Amino acid sequence: MSKLRRLVPSPQSLFVFEAAARHLSFKAAALELNVTQPSISYAIKLFEKHCGTELFERDNRGVHLTEAGIQLYEEVRSGFRGIEQKLSTISGGGAKYITFAASSSITAHWLAPQLYHFQEEHPDVRIKVVSTDRDIEPDNEVDITSWVRPRNFSRDNSWYIADEVVFPVCSPGYLNSHPKPETVNDLVKHKLLHSSDLYRKRMSWSEWMKLAGSDATEIQPDIVFNDYQLTLQAALAGEGISLGWAMSAQQLLNNRLLVRPLDIEIRTDRAHFLLANEKATANSSCKKIVDWFLSSTSELRGASLSSPSE
Repeated sequence: MSKLRRLVPSPQSLFVFEAAARHLSFKAAALELNVTQPSISYAIKLFEKHCGTELFERDNRGVHLTEAGIQLYEEVRSGFRGIEQKLSTISGGGAKYITFAASSSITAHWLAPQLYHFQEEHPDVRIKVVSTDRDIEPDNEVDITSWVRPRNFSRDNSWYIADEVVFPVCSPGYLNSHPKPETVNDLVKHKLLHSSDLYRKRMSWSEWMKLAGSDATEIQPDIVFNDYQLTLQAALAGEGISLGWAMSAQQLLNNRLLVRPLDIEIRTDRAHFLLANEKATANSSCKKIVDWFLSSTSELRGASLSSPSE
């Protein structure tokens, strides 16, 4: 037997207490529970006697929770909410979320700033965003995700987003306080921010410099971040120049939070793709998200991003 049965006069007393505490009115609680006000008052007195302490203060202005009442109400409210959510979920009446998994940089700098636009157009669609440090397969837990793969990548329930384009980025403040690099070779005179993701292969500064036609032997990383998102954060803070991926940097450049100190960019032989699980493609909410995402990234499929120097 649950100890709770011995700690309350009856289960109904918890509902009476919760309603009275939420409204701070015995009259309003009586109207909600479709009983008389005296019966609410009697039930509360019985509950207080059982608890051995007063839960409400009564005066001419109405009723107020005592300290004990406040503490109990917080627990009862939290418990009721948890039970409601779980019952709603197991009965099939809970909110259905579309789960979108992506890298920390894309979730932070593309999805998070853009999703409110989608919600304004589709308030009926609920989205759960999951930040992940590795590529995961869309399955029963994940409806939509994004990968970087060779340009000829193709499979069911996948959509091409844009080519992988990489270029230097920094904050306007950093560029204002340091000599502007005129050539790729000038970059070695600057503080270059490095990242080395454990599960995702990203282009390094050495690789980028070689492809841009410069000697990369002088590059000696002093700080290396294990997550590209941390590298971007350091760039936003004005700590130096980072490599920027067009997919992650699009909104940061558009909003002038980052700028491109050089116009040189490297277009790799890889591309960004959107993927969905088999069940999700038959879901109208999922289709709305896919269509919106592809439409919102259309500028990435056109001319390369530009940002005038400060």
